[in-house]
Amino acid sequence: MFRTAVVALLMMLFVPKPPGACDQPTAATPPPCYEIQINGESFLVEANRVVKLESKEKPGVSYRVAVRVSPVQRVRLGGFQFEYEMPAKLQEDGKGENRSVRLTHELGFSILLADLGRPLEPKAQEETLKMLVEAVTKTLREQKAAHIDVSDPRQRTFLGSHARGVTVSYRDSKDFGHVCLVYVLSGPAFAASCVVEYLDHDAEDVLPLIKKTLDSVQAIPGRR
Repeated sequence: MFRTAVVALLMMLFVPKPPGACDQPTAATPPPCYEIQINGESFLVEANRVVKLESKEKPGVSYRVAVRVSPVQRVRLGGFQFEYEMPAKLQEDGKGENRSVRLTHELGFSILLADLGRPLEPKAQEETLKMLVEAVTKTLREQKAAHIDVSDPRQRTFLGSHARGVTVSYRDSKDFGHVCLVYVLSGPAFAASCVVEYLDHDAEDVLPLIKKTLDSVQAIPGRR
């Protein structure tokens, strides 16, 4: 399963966004309508508006409500979950145990995550990391990247997982410097592969956001 998940993850690596994938609705597009239930009654409410709802079953009773999409979104992937903040975009690939996701932020960084199933012992974590790094560097060479440098493996602890990872730095065809953080994350009930990419000159701006997302990776409550 490890190799399948790594391959699924890398199929999304460095893939350009298709035209129109992030196009926003036009001004003429009506806001979405949601159905909400209060004490057994159903109401239709437009998004992003505060409205007063009159109960039909209880004369004189009213409710002031508003429905909006949360700026923080939660994603479940296999045995773990994580959170990200809008307006980042999420792209999914594969199904079931081969499912992976790519999170792309407007600041220019991306995070790719794939489920690896059960928790990993240190030796298996090291072997999986080696396989993942080999696949990443192979992809970079195919992309004609230059000056590819891989750091020594190191341990890192996030709020919901322990990570074994390396830093891969390279320069693209336009001589821009890039950084890839390649991790194998392992928690009490899950393991995940992770590849983060950003421009090296953006590090100060993007690393706090990247850490916040990776800190949110944790086992799904109640999952063993």
